[in-house]
Amino acid sequence: MSFWSRHLGSSAIAIFITGSAAWADVTAEQVWSDFKTYLEDFGYTVAGTEQASGGTVTVTGLNLTMDSPQDGTTASLVMDSLSFAETGDGRVRVTMPDRMPLAFSVTPPDTEGEDVSGTVDYTQQGFAMVVSGDPDNMVYTYEAAQMAFALTSMIVDGQAIAIDEAVMRMTGISGESTVTGTDLRTSAQTMTAAALDYVLDMANPEDPTGRISLTGGLQNIGFDGTLSVPAEADMNDLPAAMRAGFAVDGGYTYEGGSSDISVTGQGQTFEANTSSDAGRLTVKMDGTQIAYSGEATGVAMNYSGSEIPLPITLGMGKAGFNMLFPISQTEEPTDFGLGLTLADVTVSDAIWGMVDPAGQLPRDPATIDINLTGKARVTQDIMDEQAMMAATTPPGELHALTVNALTLAIAGARLTGQGDFTFDNTDLTTFDGMPRPEGALDLELTGGNTLLDTLVAMGLLPEEQAMGARMMLGLFARPGTGPDSLTSRIEINGEGQVLANGQRLR
Repeated sequence: MSFWSRHLGSSAIAIFITGSAAWADVTAEQVWSDFKTYLEDFGYTVAGTEQASGGTVTVTGLNLTMDSPQDGTTASLVMDSLSFAETGDGRVRVTMPDRMPLAFSVTPPDTEGEDVSGTVDYTQQGFAMVVSGDPDNMVYTYEAAQMAFALTSMIVDGQAIAIDEAVMRMTGISGESTVTGTDLRTSAQTMTAAALDYVLDMANPEDPTGRISLTGGLQNIGFDGTLSVPAEADMNDLPAAMRAGFAVDGGYTYEGGSSDISVTGQGQTFEANTSSDAGRLTVKMDGTQIAYSGEATGVAMNYSGSEIPLPITLGMGKAGFNMLFPISQTEEPTDFGLGLTLADVTVSDAIWGMVDPAGQLPRDPATIDINLTGKARVTQDIMDEQAMMAATTPPGELHALTVNALTLAIAGARLTGQGDFTFDNTDLTTFDGMPRPEGALDLELTGGNTLLDTLVAMGLLPEEQAMGARMMLGLFARPGTGPDSLTSRIEINGEGQVLANGQRLR
């Protein structure tokens, strides 16, 4: 759980900064008290000097510290002052300093990791936040002209890393959040930002004479999501926190993104730039499942360098993925899914010229599209590392698999398929330890023979290998309805027999 502990610890600080803390009243004292409780529930040690006067609470010398003993990580955020002022109309205005230093250190418990420490400056311009509502349903709004995180120092195994600039900025920020609950605090938030940009310019740690340069950004960012945090949960023990109700469900979108990277050192160079028209990323995680999905459209990538014989240019109309996995022990099978899409993939003529200088192959965009769903029963808690390490059997059973979509298209050939299978987990002998499947997969191939002929004519495929491929196709497939079309139905019946178009293969 070391990765999740570090990630969630950093995220909690960011959530506080962007206004996702769980304030539960409109008086200054209650707002500060509840905010402090929220941070302590998330695992922070909160220290500072409090002073209340005339409807205003001011906290000076505020220090938020989180320790993660499992991976040796410590992070602390310092504020000179933090104030909560009643506005006289049942609301509270929150004021934070323009600069807040964040110190971090990582001392891995094993001897193989590197000791890392450093400082990050969090700065803001034009930040304003007002809290309103009632104790059971708090609504607050915030805005900022700019928020920025700048890495000001970093030491790796006692060696200072020379950093000229390492900063991430977000501009034109506005958002609203609604907070409910006491034992389980749930924050539902929407946020927009005009742009996010980042810059990294530093010496190459492997060669002080070299450089690492990275620039990039996103435009028109939108975020929508919820975060649920159980009171008094130990966030260093993520499985226990998730069983207690910790959950994340949300995602962000953007319109237009780009990045440029340049690396020099040890006599070598590498350059790359990428861009996309739009994209999204969503995450859902709770005590029963973890789900991720993402997509980018209008993707362009360019790579060059001393170890790359010629510049590489790639384009994709769409690149996407999705994953859904159950993680907690269940009595009945539950849903899972996996998908990958790389649509309308193109490469430069220079790359095509290396394999097909005469232009014999169709240079149509290529596509890979795979979409799988199914049912599985989890037999032990996957998030429990100790139980997983001690396990001597697989942590789950596969009960059903559906091939919703299967498309592979390249150089004029196209393979598509769909299918459904169920699995009998009481029969582990018919297929040598694998639960016995039953079902069918329907496939169609177009342009396959033409592609084989072209590869033979180009000298890329020996005639005898092409003949073997055609014999294999003849065994598994039969002519389709269109020209250069083959179809195949692969079945596995209840007796464990494997058939291709009704012909028994096993």
